[in-house]
Amino acid sequence: MEIPPPDTLATVGVAVGALFMLRYFLVMRRIWKATGHRASFQFGDYFQVLRAGAFGAELEPERRYAARQLGFGGVFLIAGLLLFGWLLATGMPIRVAV
Repeated sequence: MEIPPPDTLATVGVAVGALFMLRYFLVMRRIWKATGHRASFQFGDYFQVLRAGAFGAELEPERRYAARQLGFGGVFLIAGLLLFGWLLATGMPIRVAV
């Protein structure tokens, strides 16, 4: 088994992180629609999901699911971006496969 090159790992990390974040935003949209909350672009609105019981007992499974999506998305995005930063800092050539 061969380990892929670092630039491929960075690209995959960012792409997977972006997909998790998309799922997070879709779940938050569904939660806000159920609660009647108007979505705003305030920073704190997006992190209510980390507080247990923030949307009531009936939406607790949705809140936990959204929190997992936010966590995994953040980890993959940060790992991919750090790897891209490391590649840029060391001067390694970056080939982004499309």
